[in-house]
Amino acid sequence: MTHIPGLAAWVGAAVPTTEHTVSITPCTPATVTVTGARASPEALPLEDDVADCVVLDRVLPALERPDALLAEVRRVLRPAGSMVAVVPAPGRSLGALRRGVRRGLLGKGWACPAAVDHPGWLLAAADFAVLGDVRATFEAPAEVESLVSCGAWPEPDASRREAVERRVARLAAAGRTVPVGFRRLVGRR
Repeated sequence: MTHIPGLAAWVGAAVPTTEHTVSITPCTPATVTVTGARASPEALPLEDDVADCVVLDRVLPALERPDALLAEVRRVLRPAGSMVAVVPAPGRSLGALRRGVRRGLLGKGWACPAAVDHPGWLLAAADFAVLGDVRATFEAPAEVESLVSCGAWPEPDASRREAVERRVARLAAAGRTVPVGFRRLVGRR
């Protein structure tokens, strides 16, 4: 994933100091990366009750069925284990701030819009107690590919991609960055 200054530290601040933390990131629409190895979100290559904390780093919106991954996270978490989920928060950064590209211009959006619009509901439906929900805005490079690969934006619809690229190119030409918002939700099994 593309590096966004300050994002890793912000996520890390919510991760408790534990013996075993597992990090899960998106790889392809059908796979995730689990601590460096590719896996199906429906069958994580981990034993039951092995992790003290699982970090879902911008993976939920990329999956059509994040409920399968959340069930696996519950399986691998020890009792009272923690989960940190990071999802984009475009309403806070793209529409509220006058720079950037409005969400509607990007098109249909993520594979699972509920993971962006209502991540707390998604976690509660998977039987996690949501203990915290914090938003923050970071500055990202003004490049469409970087914004998509960092998980801040969905891949723009083909019909709208040119308009998005023009808008972002204007920001880059002016030497600007693009504000991108993220939410960090902390849950407990």
